[in-house]
Amino acid sequence: MSEGMIEVHPLMTVEQVASVLNVGQRTVWRMTSRAEAGVGNFPKPKRIASKTVRWRWEDIQNYLAENSRN
Repeated sequence: MSEGMIEVHPLMTVEQVASVLNVGQRTVWRMTSRAEAGVGNFPKPKRIASKTVRWRWEDIQNYLAENSRN
C-alpha cells in the first residue's frame, strides 16, 4: 500500500455475506450461532447498533481462505 493511503475494511450485511458464501441468510445466522457456541470457525459479527450487526469483509475473506484449504 502506498504511503498516505487508507486501507478500508468494509462492513457487510447478512445479505451480502450470504451472497458471498452462496447460502441463505438463515444459514449465516446458524453458522454464527454455532461458532459462538464453540463449533466451527465462522467469524463473529460486529454489533454497530442495538439491532444492527455487520461482518468485516476481511474476516469473511480469511474464513473462505481457511476453509478452502480443508
